[in-house]
Amino acid sequence: MPALKKMLQACDLDMLERISSFWSVDTTNLDLAAAAETLYQAMQDEALASEILASLPEAVKAAWQDVRRNPQKITWAHFTRKYGEVREFGPARREREEPEQHPISIAETLWYRGLIGRAFLNLPPEPREFVFIPDELLPESGPSEKLLSTLAIQKVEAKSLKIIAAADGRIIDHLTDWLAARRMGRNLPVEISKAWVESEPFIAHMAAFSGLINAKGELEPDALPQFFQKDRASILSDWATAWINSSAINDLRSIPGLVFEGDWHNDPLKPRLFIVEMLRGLTQGDWYSLTALIGAVKALQPDFQRSSGEYDLWFIRKADSSEFLRGFDHWDEVDGALIRYLINDPFHWLGMTDLGRGKEKAETAFKLTPLFFALFTTDKPVIETARETSIKVGADLSFSIPVGASRPLRYQIARFCEIRSMTAIETCYEITPVSLKLAQQNGLKPGQLVQYLEKNLKTPLPKSLMLLADQWEKHAKVEEVTNVTLLRTHSAEVLQHLVSHPPTAKFIIEQLSPTTALINPAGIKVIKQSLLELGLLTEIHLEV
Repeated sequence: MPALKKMLQACDLDMLERISSFWSVDTTNLDLAAAAETLYQAMQDEALASEILASLPEAVKAAWQDVRRNPQKITWAHFTRKYGEVREFGPARREREEPEQHPISIAETLWYRGLIGRAFLNLPPEPREFVFIPDELLPESGPSEKLLSTLAIQKVEAKSLKIIAAADGRIIDHLTDWLAARRMGRNLPVEISKAWVESEPFIAHMAAFSGLINAKGELEPDALPQFFQKDRASILSDWATAWINSSAINDLRSIPGLVFEGDWHNDPLKPRLFIVEMLRGLTQGDWYSLTALIGAVKALQPDFQRSSGEYDLWFIRKADSSEFLRGFDHWDEVDGALIRYLINDPFHWLGMTDLGRGKEKAETAFKLTPLFFALFTTDKPVIETARETSIKVGADLSFSIPVGASRPLRYQIARFCEIRSMTAIETCYEITPVSLKLAQQNGLKPGQLVQYLEKNLKTPLPKSLMLLADQWEKHAKVEEVTNVTLLRTHSAEVLQHLVSHPPTAKFIIEQLSPTTALINPAGIKVIKQSLLELGLLTEIHLEV
């Protein structure tokens, strides 16, 4: 930060005289350079500086301490937003208004005592104006400065949490389901994938990071063996590191319920790295209030994502509203929402935060996992997971595959099946005619699945699965059950008329006898009208 002497030399003579009045310095009849030097010498007196600080009102003193203790540097825009404006006066207007005697804000009180300055600094992501305290006014010794993360972030008692969602790395299992679908050339049903906590675009990014898909989104089969062999903790560690340093994933634009319009751009890397650095100051094993975390950032470093001028330039609105969330008044709905999203979503998905809540519906607390801290040390990544879970094969040829099950088994089963249902902790697959035909088109035979399951499952397979594999490879046929309607006529001539009449013939599925046929239910109205033209009434019995 600029030194005290440089700050004083930038003032005009009138301003120096007003500051001097608080430091008991007489600058009368001195020129600018001499006045600045005289005041500079007086302000370095530690006893006098302590006296000046002690005389400040408590609110003013707290604002000065806020700047002194904050290691992240506070922008001038944020400082004046929080502590009031400092009016732009020339010497003549100062003479009339005497702002040092009648300040309109906390900031102005500090300004006219020479306790703060303002300067443009070329700090990432762009040059901005910051408030500062000259180094000479800072105590030589004192409590060690800690990261923002240690300030005002309330801890939570574990016993107060009713529900705890441990970071279990289920994204690895869901990505395996997703890969199998890609390999078979199909997409996951939208209504089913909604059961996942992770978004599908995020899963696709993780697959790209691992080299499992190429730039076109196509699966890279040669990368699968390495993925299947790698332990879960190492996978999560690699993904977490890739995400933290990636500008390809835009977390802000991934927040559910927000709509983004206009031609503006945000830097996704800047806020993510800020939050990571802040979290590194927290202690392992403790639960923290998510609300307190967000409040600390808002109070001490609200511009962690965007500069003050961008609060009115980013056009963001809620999906259910046409009103744009412009200005600092909507900080909680944009910037605060981003912090909540980061902690509850990517950090949790990638195994770095456990989440907890009390009686509230949403998560209210978080705890950093060993994996998070291992990312920034040479320690081997650790993630607490249960032993590999078992796959259940039902007599109806369904496969219940829970989180933590063998990834190669999950992948191979998925290639022969369709998804019946999906929850956050389990995927249920079933063998269907459609899935077997698709497998056949991809060069797969049911017998291969049977052999793979026999080799890798500890429980016996249903006999029906072995019979199915045998019958399919012999005939590749299925028995058909369809919903049709039976038509009975009183004479063969009537049915023959319907069969030969084009408007009704297209609804005749199969003629069973001279007087009976199977018809498509959609044609009942047309057939009834045709019979009426022959003078025949139709009696309909559709309920059984």
